[in-house]
Amino acid sequence: MDTLAWTRCFDALQREFASFFGAAAFAGVLRRAGRLAARNEADREELVAGLPLEADGEAFLLGAGAHPAAAPWLAGVLEGADPASRAVCIETLAGDGLRFVFAPRAGAEVEDPDFVLPDHGPLTPHQLAQVADLSDDAILFVDRERRIRAWNRGATAMFGFSAEEAVGSYFDLLVPDDLRLEGELDRLARRTEDAGTIRDHVTRRRTKNGQELTVSLTRTKVVNRDGGIVGYGVILRDISASERMKKELHTARQLAQIGELASQVAHEVRNPLAGVHGALQVLRRRMQPTPDEAAVFEDIAREITRLDRLVTDLLRFGRPVPPRLVDLEFSPWLEDWRTRMNREASRRGAHVELRIAARPRVSLDPVLFEAVLRNLFENAIEAAAPPRSVRLDLGTRAGRARLVFTDDGPGFAPDLRIQALQPFFTTKTSGSGLGLPICARHMQALGGTLEILPDPGGARIELTLPLATPPAGDTG
Repeated sequence: MDTLAWTRCFDALQREFASFFGAAAFAGVLRRAGRLAARNEADREELVAGLPLEADGEAFLLGAGAHPAAAPWLAGVLEGADPASRAVCIETLAGDGLRFVFAPRAGAEVEDPDFVLPDHGPLTPHQLAQVADLSDDAILFVDRERRIRAWNRGATAMFGFSAEEAVGSYFDLLVPDDLRLEGELDRLARRTEDAGTIRDHVTRRRTKNGQELTVSLTRTKVVNRDGGIVGYGVILRDISASERMKKELHTARQLAQIGELASQVAHEVRNPLAGVHGALQVLRRRMQPTPDEAAVFEDIAREITRLDRLVTDLLRFGRPVPPRLVDLEFSPWLEDWRTRMNREASRRGAHVELRIAARPRVSLDPVLFEAVLRNLFENAIEAAAPPRSVRLDLGTRAGRARLVFTDDGPGFAPDLRIQALQPFFTTKTSGSGLGLPICARHMQALGGTLEILPDPGGARIELTLPLATPPAGDTG
């Protein structure tokens, strides 16, 4: 798009929205829209390449004659495309052109460890900053453009960004993509401006390495002497562990209720099912049915078997068998399981491969864990046509044994990865929806975890187990 076209485009936008936005607010909207557009990785390179800008070292130039409203949008695109999320300053050149320059990172403040308490009166601003640095919570100041202007050590410990990396970046740096696209920051800004403060708002924030934390957010507007908003004080507290405990407690209560329900179902349904199945066999022997009638009897027997299996699965899910843990070398056990499973897999057009990157010793109930692997194997067989491939990758991470089970089926859509572990959820026409939840319960009983990992090429499931405790006196 040439410069004249850009000028007409933004001139029309400014006229259309003049009655809704002031000049500063309109520029802010355009800048945020530019950042949002540039964060779409699929179109980023094409979008940036199409900007009507000329490179000038690390800066960019916009020629004379461009409409002023184009500038904030172009600045926003450059900010959104910058891997470091740096802010862009707009400088006016002689001849009415504009220059876009990335703002330098704020250097770390020179630390003065000496804290001399004054004889009387309040603490100095520097001393207050030192006190804020002592907090384990993340304490930030964000200006009206959502740029981070203050960042304490608690924020560095929580999110992994140093002050040099964070100060000058936009607060969007910490916001997961789904919340950013849903407009969470706009909603929080409106609520803060209306109420003055938001306290203990539970949400999610993203660390430097991409991990998501559950946080309690308190956000308070800061005004100048004239009552104008200059920015927001933000306090973030990591409550991931407490929220996880609440969730586990809630799940435990639900499972206890399911266990009671399972016992009642087994008592009320299983015995009548056995009676119906027995009566069906007696009728079949006496009637000497025709082939069509025999097929009906087979259908009824198959459905009775399916219901009995569902009751069995419900009992296994609601009241799992306590594990009998033993310490063993994990890799030889897996190699033995792979050898046994491949004899069956070859008859079913499949092959199981095992890759070993570490040889941990684990605390394990072999029967329960083999049931987990068997269920995952059966799912893999059902999910793909021959020749089927299953791969196990054994390693360690964060002081735990890690086994990743991968197949070459269709895998899990992103919106189904969490649902697949919910009881009774299934995409199969004949499934009970309890297979994976039972596996997850078995792993929980073993002190481990089961997680469905994102993988567009097939199902990829991570199993973790605690390492065995070394014998007393073993320093190896």
